[in-house]
Amino acid sequence: MSKERDLKEIVARRIDFFRRKPEAALYTPKVSSRHIEGLYTETAVREHIVKSDYGEAAGGTNKAPNPIELLLSAFAACIEAAYYEFALHEGLQVDSLSVEIEGTLDLRGLFMIDDSVPAGFSGLKYRLHILSPDDETALRALAEKVIAHCPVVDSLTRPTPIAGEIIISTSNQT
Repeated sequence: MSKERDLKEIVARRIDFFRRKPEAALYTPKVSSRHIEGLYTETAVREHIVKSDYGEAAGGTNKAPNPIELLLSAFAACIEAAYYEFALHEGLQVDSLSVEIEGTLDLRGLFMIDDSVPAGFSGLKYRLHILSPDDETALRALAEKVIAHCPVVDSLTRPTPIAGEIIISTSNQT
């Protein structure tokens, strides 16, 4: 069986299952990150390691994207993957799919220079490129639906409560 056929069946099974058992749709992903050196970190995500660093101009070693670039990457990947899987589910052909995302960030917020300046993005723009022989209206309708239901987009646009705790352990230096 082809990968596309497998994915189409997986999507159909999941939709059916979650309609019958909505409580089973609760998903709680978890990651664990640790500081390695300088501005370089590694985050464990399932069996994967996601690396983060800053460019040299920002004091890093440029070993990996910085955290805000990873957020943009998650945005792009979410749209691409969701579009692809739901295009298959709806019987649409996708010959090529790509996303470009650009954000605007005022670094005075990050550097705590001006408390009236948010530390995060003031705006995000995307370009979703779809190559397909299918009807443009159907392709566009699916794209709009996917973007409206992308969990990364939703997390960026809807206020999400954040809770946590700070645990401090003192080290005895001799």
